[in-house]
Amino acid sequence: MPDKIKIYLVDDHKIFVKGVATLLESESDLEISGYTYDGKSALAAVEKNLPDVLLTDIQMQPFSGIELTRILKEQYPELKVIGLSMFDKPEVIRELIEAGADGYLLKDIEKDELVKGIREVWGGTTYYSSSASAALLKGLENKDLLTKREKEIIALIAKEKTNIQIADQLFISEHTVESHRKNIFRKTKAKSIVGLINYAHENKLV
Repeated sequence: MPDKIKIYLVDDHKIFVKGVATLLESESDLEISGYTYDGKSALAAVEKNLPDVLLTDIQMQPFSGIELTRILKEQYPELKVIGLSMFDKPEVIRELIEAGADGYLLKDIEKDELVKGIREVWGGTTYYSSSASAALLKGLENKDLLTKREKEIIALIAKEKTNIQIADQLFISEHTVESHRKNIFRKTKAKSIVGLINYAHENKLV
């Protein structure tokens, strides 16, 4: 293991990047090998700097931190990647994890948790900040609130099926469909069909 963990930062907010770099440089076992403000520049920079841990934002141009993670993990499997973002939506966190990330931290964390996350990930452990873990758990709880039948009905609603069409397809009464719809809206807290469809996509029900 190297004397210092080499860290590379990628974020399109320059003040944030420089602030994080300043915080981490005060740690004796951490070294900032560089930083950039977009994913495209990061690809060339990683090849040149070969850092141990990369901290990346999610929403960037010309491609996202999720896409950057996927590309880098294919090219450098040993590189540790941590998402550092304001996004606390469980579907975003899951997508970054599926792209190969080793951890996820929300930007509302204190310095101590940031440093701990870096050290844990470099040591081979997957790490999520407490707020990111809570967001993931909430997403799972929301998804599990729905019964199998309710999930089937949401999928059909997303396909713009009417109550009558849903009833015919599932061999249930129109009244039963309407009861399920009321329960679905109550459980998901959706205010409209559009909101319900967004919920379904966010939770990968359709």
